[in-house]
Amino acid sequence: MFHRFTKIGLLSRGLLIAVAFFLLSCMQNHASKNAGNKAINDSLPVKPRSDMPVLDTIDDEMAAVIAGINPLKRCNDLTTEKKWTTYQQHINDDWKLVEKNKTGPIARWREKNLGTFTPDTSTLFYPFAGADFLYANAFFPDAGNYVLIGLEPIGKLHRCDTMAKKDFLFYLEKIRSALYYSNQLGFFRTKSMEKDLNQQSLDGTLPLIVFYIRKTGHRLTGITYFNLDNKGGIVSCRQDASTIGVRIAFFDSTMKKHKVLYYLSYDLSDQNLKKHPELLQFVKSFGSQDGFLKAASYLMFTSGFQMMRNYLLDQESSILQDDSGIPYRFFKPSGWTVKLFGNYTQTIDLFKYKFQPDLQSAYEKQETKHAVPFRIGYNVKFNETNLLFAKKRK
Repeated sequence: MFHRFTKIGLLSRGLLIAVAFFLLSCMQNHASKNAGNKAINDSLPVKPRSDMPVLDTIDDEMAAVIAGINPLKRCNDLTTEKKWTTYQQHINDDWKLVEKNKTGPIARWREKNLGTFTPDTSTLFYPFAGADFLYANAFFPDAGNYVLIGLEPIGKLHRCDTMAKKDFLFYLEKIRSALYYSNQLGFFRTKSMEKDLNQQSLDGTLPLIVFYIRKTGHRLTGITYFNLDNKGGIVSCRQDASTIGVRIAFFDSTMKKHKVLYYLSYDLSDQNLKKHPELLQFVKSFGSQDGFLKAASYLMFTSGFQMMRNYLLDQESSILQDDSGIPYRFFKPSGWTVKLFGNYTQTIDLFKYKFQPDLQSAYEKQETKHAVPFRIGYNVKFNETNLLFAKKRK
């Protein structure tokens, strides 16, 4: 019996040893597997926190190159090209003048003169704007949404890593040429835009808009194209000749505030707005907003643009404009507090029939003159700038 139990004991001991080896093997395999998973996980990109800026690396870098900033990842071979260094030098020299003569004085003037007229909203509506983010941002830097409308097509953003170097450098020169009047005079010339932005190499406003976004220290997080449904809702789409809108998302220079610019290629005449009411439905969907008008060709002086004029007067909390926007008489009856800045004595010959004697009289009757230390708009020819700021009474 002793012998029998001895055999059983030996068998049990063997079984225990086998189980121990098995368990040890499982533990080792599990540890090895975990170590392998950790190595794999460590090699994966870290998922960004929800509060971390996520940049559109391709479009942000293309915008940077257009803005004269050396490529960081793509197209580094551009920096060895003489045409690139020439472009970079010219664009940066141009920008120094913009900051000295335009955006710097505008920032100081805005802080001093518009303090009591601080906009109530986070949306700026800028009809007849074209690609003019520069002055939208200069006068309204705290806006969260910018809605810009112009006749010019949207176009596309070319990439330096998908084009021959000579073609891309030619593209950059076309952009610099298209920016000339805005940088020098403070407005885009409609006739020049018709020519500059309807070419095979430069087919729309998008490169100019992202130039100004990136040059003012912002960083792009995404570019998407859209059309509008019959109720003014956004319908995402691919870019082609029929596309009417582009949405450009970006962070401000502090990388803390997220902003969005909407550019729509749209005819704002009454004739077109009656056929396509979705445009104003889209704009109205932003709620309370402020308006900006500059170099607007006096279109709202005519009977063909009454709907746009009435929309602005009905919907905007405030309107900042030069004399080419809404005629002065529409602000006089009631409902608006108006302040005039600069001088108003004449118009250029092209618009000589749009001169407003009542606006001139209002300037002359001002007890205190409010100087404007920068020159923008059509009257730069006469070294003269006029601005009207109207705040809707509550």
